Amino acid sequence: MRKTSIFSREYERKLRRKRFLIVSLVLIVLLFGVIYIINFSKINIYFRNAYYSLITNGISNIKDDSLIEKEDNETSISKDLENQLPPIPQDNNDQIEGTEINESELMHKVTLNNDNEVNISYIKNHDNVEFIGISHENMHQYRFDISSNKDRIILEDNITQDTYMVDSNFNIFKLDPEFFYSNSAGSRFYKGDIMSRYEGYNWYRGAKFLDDNTIIYVSNLPWFGSSDQYIWKTDISDTNNIRHFMTSIGGQNIELGELTEEGVRVNINNEMKLLTFSFVLI
Repeated sequence: MRKTSIFSREYERKLRRKRFLIVSLVLIVLLFGVIYIINFSKINIYFRNAYYSLITNGISNIKDDSLIEKEDNETSISKDLENQLPPIPQDNNDQIEGTEINESELMHKVTLNNDNEVNISYIKNHDNVEFIGISHENMHQYRFDISSNKDRIILEDNITQDTYMVDSNFNIFKLDPEFFYSNSAGSRFYKGDIMSRYEGYNWYRGAKFLDDNTIIYVSNLPWFGSSDQYIWKTDISDTNNIRHFMTSIGGQNIELGELTEEGVRVNINNEMKLLTFSFVLI
């Protein structure tokens, strides 16, 4: 069979078709590569976590209908809002010595910033404190969560959402920030004002230990007047510099569940998920 001449129209047509097929194959390979990186790769997880850590150093897209004159009270007042937290108070309050309840369980009374007293039950294991919970009379007002190694306990006021962490030396650390400061608005947004203005607002709710250095909680921040909720994390690796970060995980209704070996079970919009230790929702 005679070969097609390179000067013929048929040759040019075949050459264009060959180039088209090569370009198409390259684009398909690139497309699948991009899809893999976006959905599955560790590189994406790293950059996504880095991104959300950056935006929570300056909270973005905060809403407040008192700062702008628009009918929709869910309009964003800023896309460049910075989250600057006040210093975390560290209290070494005068404590009542642990009193023995039975042969193994002890009770220790701590006094919180609002002068409320909470009785914490614990045991001594080779001179190490291991927390058990709180007394029954405190359970109507407070919920608690205990770290995996049992040397720290979270106390959260069910009404005010004032949240504290107590360590094995019975030092008390206030976790929930008192205000957020917006550089763009030039204003502080105080927790008390926001919670009194927006009924049912989640400022720092449902705090749980994810690991020994991380607490997760649910918040409506960075929005005011919106039902959107997000999972936030608190870094407690340095109790002299407690920091808060927003994650990418959000929904209309979020409830944090039990801690497992793989992560924390989370109910988001009535659908059960697993939040892994690397903050991937599966």
